[in-house]
This record gives sequence, structure tokens and C-alpha cells, in this order.
Amino acid sequence: MSAHSSKVNKNVLPTRFYQFMLYNRVILVVVQVIFNHLIPDHQSDGFQSPYKHFAVNSSMLDTVVEFTLGGFSRWDGQYFLHISSLGYTHENCLAFFPAYPILLRFPATCLSVFSHYTLSDWNATLLSSLLINILSFMIAAKYLYLITIKLFGNPNFAFRTWNLFCFSPATIFFVAPYSESLFSALTFGGIYYCIEYKFLLAGIFFSASSLTRSNGLVNIGFLLFFVAKAAFQTKRKNLAVLFGKFLLSVVIAVVPFLCYQYYAFKLFCFHNPHNLPEVIHSHLVDENFTVRGEKIPVWCDKSIPLSYSYIQSHYWNVGFLRYFEWKQVPNFLLAFPVLLLVVLYALLYVRENFDILFCSKPFKNGHSPVHPIFRRDAGVFAAHSIFLGLFTFFFAHVQISTRLIGSSCPAFYWIMCWLMDERKRKKPQRPNNLTSMEELSLFREQDISASGKFVRFYCLSYVVVGTAMFVNHLPWT
Repeated sequence: MSAHSSKVNKNVLPTRFYQFMLYNRVILVVVQVIFNHLIPDHQSDGFQSPYKHFAVNSSMLDTVVEFTLGGFSRWDGQYFLHISSLGYTHENCLAFFPAYPILLRFPATCLSVFSHYTLSDWNATLLSSLLINILSFMIAAKYLYLITIKLFGNPNFAFRTWNLFCFSPATIFFVAPYSESLFSALTFGGIYYCIEYKFLLAGIFFSASSLTRSNGLVNIGFLLFFVAKAAFQTKRKNLAVLFGKFLLSVVIAVVPFLCYQYYAFKLFCFHNPHNLPEVIHSHLVDENFTVRGEKIPVWCDKSIPLSYSYIQSHYWNVGFLRYFEWKQVPNFLLAFPVLLLVVLYALLYVRENFDILFCSKPFKNGHSPVHPIFRRDAGVFAAHSIFLGLFTFFFAHVQISTRLIGSSCPAFYWIMCWLMDERKRKKPQRPNNLTSMEELSLFREQDISASGKFVRFYCLSYVVVGTAMFVNHLPWT
């Protein structure tokens, strides 16, 4: 499936595709408003920031923002908005890494100054999250397209991958104040620069991703793979330079994570004054939260005082097989499609490469697979997706696998794209001359296989149902 000459520059997304992404997000905001005000909110046990106990909407602008975007401030979105507005007030907050809350402060501060006395910090941060997420989503989509076109050389396949990303089953988490959009932009950007062999730049992207989500550290595997691939292709005298770049890139990627753990240690493991507003402090104490500077947490006394693993285990019951309870069956069903897809991709990849997977030249393509996504040098993406799938299935809250994999795994979109292309693979291929965005619309395609219909139903139903459930505090996290 080699690329042919095209009227479209295959390395640049046309302007109309950015317009489409913007319209896509605007429509989702409208759908969120409708669902949020049509369906009564469920009374969940999710965290509710006490910020609003003293920040009352008092202006017309506050009321408009709350009415328009209030449905997005659900579940973990409360934590991110709370941290951005008040900082790490109590121990539970440390499970949410600081890059995204910090980033929200810049536009939120500008919005607050611009609308002095008319927009509360909370709603300024909520509006800021929407702007940051839309921009991050566009950047992530661009890098996903560039990764796909760089690896497989087919504009039509790359544009279809981009289109599926626009209707990702994790879409609601790309718009709500979650870190998924930012993490996607950083992860896909780092992967792209790995493919370009720009390892120091990739290390910078991965360092920011590790400061955004804990699974950003997994991205170091891409550095290792592509450095090893480069080592097989370079002259021996250049190996020392390449190895030096690799070590420096890994250090760049890991240091922010360690700095955050040190920051958590300094903030919570010593008795320090917190200067929290009294209404905030009283609420946290009443809810039995461990307020910073008052009670020394258990993990502070560990030989390696890492807050993240302890907090996930203690507060969210994260651990091997801990989620295997009958009452969690609905959540396993919710995660079933994404787990099925990554397992399918891994199995098909192994089938295509079984006889030569362990040969002496692991970075050479020795045969022509049924599709380029099963080429041997795409194995790192299969390994990445199946690792995250197995981890979320056995160790984490399994329902997060949709957003965890959907925000970090190009292979997840490639296997869906391959399934949608099943019938077309049996027909003569047209030249890769993309002239109309409508050719790739999930809604407009008529000649589509059964597997393609499954993919389309999966994506669109999770976008609609996920939005309806999330904004009304129903279990969709």
C-alpha cells in the first residue's frame, strides 16, 4: 500500500480537517448541554470539590459558563479543577499528576483578569479546560496522522485513522476536564519524533507525558525500540553518540516523574501550615481527608516514599485481581470492546510474524503481510497496546481501559481502521488521491463490512451514550 502522488500534501492536514475537528467539539458541547439539562443528575459518591462552598456564581457570565459547561465537571474532572484552583489540598489529590492542572492556570488567569469580578476562578478554569482540550485534541490528531502516514505511506488509511480518532470511544474524556487530550498530544508527538529518530525531542515530549499521567513512563519503551532499530542501521562508530542520546532522553523522560514524587514528599511528609480557606479546610476534615501539613501519611515512612502506588491502592483499591467482583461485571462489559480490539491486533500481529519473529534481524521486514499495520517494525505498537490492556484488565479499574488505551495507543485506531477496510481490501485499490473529507465520514459510508459496522456502532454509541451518562454523574469513568 504505497503512497501515490496526491493533490493533498500527505504531511500536512488540510485546513478543512481542523475546521471539522472544531465543529466536532462544538457539537459535542451542545449535546452535553442537552443531556445535562434533560436528564436529572445521579447522586454519585464521586469527589465533589468544596470550592463552590464559598465561590458562588454571582454574575451572568458565571451563570452562562455553568449552564453551558457544567456537565463536564464530573467524576475526576472535579479533582483536576480543584487542584488547578486550590492546589494539592489533601492526600487523594496526589493521584492526579500536575502538568494538566498547572497548564489550566494560564488561560484561567487570563480569563479571570479579562472578566474581573464577572467570572469565578472555578468557571474560568472550567472554560480554560475546554480551550486546552480542544487545542490538545487537534495536536494529537495531527501527530496520529503523521505517525500513520510515516509508517504506512497511505494517505487514505491515515485520514481514516484520523477520522476514527475524532469519534473515539473515549471522546467525552477528551473534552471534559481530564488530562487525556494533553496526554495524547504529548504521547503521539513523542512517538512521531522517535520515528524521525529525534530522540532528545521525543524525550522532552515523553517527560511532559510522564508529568501528565503515570503511564507516561511506559512511553520509554518507544525510545528503547527506536534507538535499538537505529543502532541496527547505523555505523559502529556512531553507536556511542546514539547510546548517549538514548540515556539523556530517558533521563529527561523520567526526571519530571521523580520531581513530582519529591514534591509530594515535601508537601505532605512534614508539618507545614497550609493556609487553606476555613470553609475548604472544614469540609476536608469533615470528609475525613488527610489534609496536607496536618497528618503525616503512611507512605512517608516507606524506604522509598512514593505516594502514587499507595494512594491508588488505599483509596481506589487498585491491585492485582482486586476488581474481580460480581458487582463489577457491567464495568468489564463496558471495557470489553477496547480489550477485544487490542487482543485481536496482538493475535493477528503474532500470526503474521510467527515464523520470523525471533530471527537474527528483528528490524528487517522479511515478508509482505496482509496489511502494513502487521509489519514487524509495528510490533512495538502491538506490545504497547496489549500491555496496557492486560494491566487495566488485571490491576486497575477495568472501565478506564477505554480512555487509557484510546488516549495513548495508535494501534487501537489502526485495528479499527483495518476492520472498516475489510471489504475494500478485496477490491482493486483506487489511487490514494484524497479530494473530499466526506469520503472518510463514519456516517456517509455505504459499502461497509459487518466488522466495519461494528466499529462504527461502537464509536458512535460510546460517544453519545458516554456523554449522556458522564454529564449526569452516571457510572462512566
